[in-house]
Amino acid sequence: MEAMEAKRVRVSALIDAHMGTNDICRIVGCSRTMVAKVRQLKNDGNHLKRKPGSGGHNRKRTDEFMDDLKDRIDADPTISMRQLAKEKNVTPRTIRKAVKQLGLISYVRRRRQLLSDTTKLTRVAKGKKLLTWMKHDRSTVRIFSDKKMWTVDQARNRQNDRYLAFCVDEVPPINSQKHPASAMMLGVVASDGKKMKPFWFEKGLKVNTEVYLDVLKTVVKPWLDENYPDGNYVWQQDSAPSHKSKIVQKWCEENLAAFWPWSMWPPSSPDLSPLDYGVWGYVEKKACSRPHPNVASLKAAVEEQWELMPEEYLVNTCSAFRPRVEAMLEAKGGHFEK
Repeated sequence: MEAMEAKRVRVSALIDAHMGTNDICRIVGCSRTMVAKVRQLKNDGNHLKRKPGSGGHNRKRTDEFMDDLKDRIDADPTISMRQLAKEKNVTPRTIRKAVKQLGLISYVRRRRQLLSDTTKLTRVAKGKKLLTWMKHDRSTVRIFSDKKMWTVDQARNRQNDRYLAFCVDEVPPINSQKHPASAMMLGVVASDGKKMKPFWFEKGLKVNTEVYLDVLKTVVKPWLDENYPDGNYVWQQDSAPSHKSKIVQKWCEENLAAFWPWSMWPPSSPDLSPLDYGVWGYVEKKACSRPHPNVASLKAAVEEQWELMPEEYLVNTCSAFRPRVEAMLEAKGGHFEK
């Protein structure tokens, strides 16, 4: 233990002398990890000695310690491991082991839409209609549609965005703009693996009934006629105001082979749309792994990844639709995603 502390002191002195990491490792005979840890301790204003409980010679996880830790967690389950380590004056590793010993797991808290009792009842009623339709018509191709607002910013997953480095100073940040340039797109995918070329709405255009109906007439209908000349399909759209307007509903009834009216699509249900629970995330992860300099670059990347999206992936994603409807009904209209 004394030898290790002596090494840390030597590393600290060389850091103060403004030596580089490689030179310190060569002189002291230590790893880059040790240099990074010492540098972090100095930046945080902490001493270089081991904390109590950080070595096998000093077991800190006594029964009293474990009971106190459990009481602290019960009082505030949101407290971080680092904060617990600071309060108990032990290393984060000791806390992690203690938490595991208690049988606890640190989960990421999910953000999801609030569903009122009325909304849950409506989701159940409309979900039953969808399930009845699917039980009696299994061969018809289901065409799913949705709109998405894309931005030039880099996509970020708060839980899985990790970067392997020796210290935090080496980790590049993910920058975002306060008002990033954006573009709205209509995406259409089918349960047989086909997909319509992305349609981009004009910048600043409000997608009202008139605009949406024009897109149905000039873009969607020609694609449906070309790919399904026998009319073996059913069109899905969510309950957005422009979608459930009487004009649009009447046009769909008169001009499409089949469609699910707004009275059949459950409200507040991105958890049921294949584009929301699968396709958008798949494309965004690949197309927006880096920020784009402009909207043109964004559109090009999205269109490229959309085109490369495997047919098998679309078939599998759409095939999860019915099990998800059943899961929603089992949850009595509530959230079912864990």
